[in-house]
Amino acid sequence: TDGTSVNTNLLAIPGIREPFVTDHAADKNRDYQMSMYVMDIPSYDEDGNRLFIDSTAKPDTDKTAEELESRVFDNNYAAAYFPDVFITDPVNNKRVLVPSSIAAIGAIGYSDSVSYPWYAPAGFNRGGLTFVENVKVRLNAADRDSLYEKRINPIATFPNSGFVIFGQKTLQYAQSALDRVNVRRLLLEVKRQTIEVANLILFEQNTPQTRQRFVNLVAPRLALIQAQAGIESFTVVMDDSNNTEEDRENNRLNGKIVFVPTRAVEFISIDFIITNAGVAFE
Repeated sequence: TDGTSVNTNLLAIPGIREPFVTDHAADKNRDYQMSMYVMDIPSYDEDGNRLFIDSTAKPDTDKTAEELESRVFDNNYAAAYFPDVFITDPVNNKRVLVPSSIAAIGAIGYSDSVSYPWYAPAGFNRGGLTFVENVKVRLNAADRDSLYEKRINPIATFPNSGFVIFGQKTLQYAQSALDRVNVRRLLLEVKRQTIEVANLILFEQNTPQTRQRFVNLVAPRLALIQAQAGIESFTVVMDDSNNTEEDRENNRLNGKIVFVPTRAVEFISIDFIITNAGVAFE
């Protein structure tokens, strides 16, 4: 988490599910405030028994989700996925079971390659898992809803579309913009770009011209993100309204960026009526 030696925007520890480790990783990631943690969670059978890599029992969706809820885990810098998936090991030419974080990393990487970090790495366009051959548990619609309600992103199976990540919630309890992966990653990208600009004016004279230079450098970057459907509107403030004489005496320069993130569509409702004349949409 030392910013002078690392520049990480995504953290994963595939296969490590022990809460003592994952909670620590999530806390450190939140302290770092520059990356998101794709966290693997323990699986449980219907009797509440913890399942390990050599377990032959089938993971129970409801019990696994309930156990995560009981941990009172609240962190919008982390996201969890379920279930584990099967992929082909090209070195040994055999099918292997890997943690769900592997599927999530693949989806996020693909999404970033065809769009931007503020697009949801989920759904048929960017959440399709072409490299996945099977899943540990096949989820029905009720399973998907149950997992998503408890902030676990389901890896769903569709007859004609294969395996798809069908959710993008973070592990935050409160309902806000930050309970979605694409918004959290948007903020991380805005913060990263803002730091790059701020470093350019560090140790410059604290004058109105320097403050205006910051605004002139940040605004075009935000305008580009806005054009790429990342934010709906924004404002950059760095003037006498948020910089006092005391701030100048303390060699401090304050800036404020306010923006409205673009939300992803997760539910679509279409009303239609069949009449004698045909079909009408309202």
